[in-house]
Amino acid sequence: MKILLLTSCLSLSQLIASNAFTTIHRHKSFQTSTALSNDITPPLGEMATSRFPTSPEDQVRQAAISIKNASKDGIHRHAVRLLLPLIGATELDDWPGGARQMMEAASPLINTVMMMQTQSQSISKDEDGNDNEVSNSISMKMKIAESVIDESDGVRALFSQAPSPKDDCCSILLPSADTVDKLMELDQQVGKERNLIVVNSQWRRMTDFGMAFFGKDRRNDKIQFVETFEPTFHCSNIMVEGDIVRVLRTYPGPWRVYLRVVEGGDANPDDSAAEMTPMYVDWLEIGSKELIMSKTKEWVKKAQANDADQDGGKLFDYGIPNYNEITVMITSREGY
Repeated sequence: MKILLLTSCLSLSQLIASNAFTTIHRHKSFQTSTALSNDITPPLGEMATSRFPTSPEDQVRQAAISIKNASKDGIHRHAVRLLLPLIGATELDDWPGGARQMMEAASPLINTVMMMQTQSQSISKDEDGNDNEVSNSISMKMKIAESVIDESDGVRALFSQAPSPKDDCCSILLPSADTVDKLMELDQQVGKERNLIVVNSQWRRMTDFGMAFFGKDRRNDKIQFVETFEPTFHCSNIMVEGDIVRVLRTYPGPWRVYLRVVEGGDANPDDSAAEMTPMYVDWLEIGSKELIMSKTKEWVKKAQANDADQDGGKLFDYGIPNYNEITVMITSREGY
């Protein structure tokens, strides 16, 4: 899964945000746009979710299949984290934007994810009765309406109406701690048997919901509510000791950790006419970790030991690999 690195055009912050979504076929590269069509139908689920996502379309496929698989297993509260393409970034201005700009990038992605929930898949047979060809179709009868539920931050909700009421769902884009009351209302309206999806939530710590000694009971209710959303699909970047690392989770799999490795770009320093070889980015899987599905006493004790806040500070994170664990994965790999 090698990706062409356009070092002359992209700054480091752009690479962190989007370099997995510039794909390459030999020396031909292309950058996909945020306007995704509804014909990016996924292949069989296991095949689609086991590979590393190298484009927004890959990411959408994996998110859609993960949500669908989780729903079949009775999970209907989903936390989805997507890497968002940069909108309007230039060589001189690569700021990814605030919440409103990020919502503009997230909306078409999650819109397609929701459309794909009603996808049907059929397998044709050959003359001997063997599986021959997989075909996919997305119901064009799905209707999606968008509404702003928080004017101050521009937080949006997407409501889908499917041909079958049981397939209706609701997605909230970039919700903050201030919008949790509205989420709790939507939770009741959606019901326990339909999907409610929070996309790129902005809360990180318990203190986002206020201090422990102010309205403690109400604060705890909100914390417990947001912690029930399982990370059905997660794709994020972090910097670890100068290395760019990507953390991926597709339901029902474990957390998987990938290291960004740059290859090529060499030239003979004594030959000014020598052409520099193309630079590529390769993402190497360096480790994995099983999810922690419940907030055990052991998890709480460990979180409090690593946190200076008196209230424990850290929201339940389902055991996502932390900085130290990823550092060990990097330094333990062969050839380090």
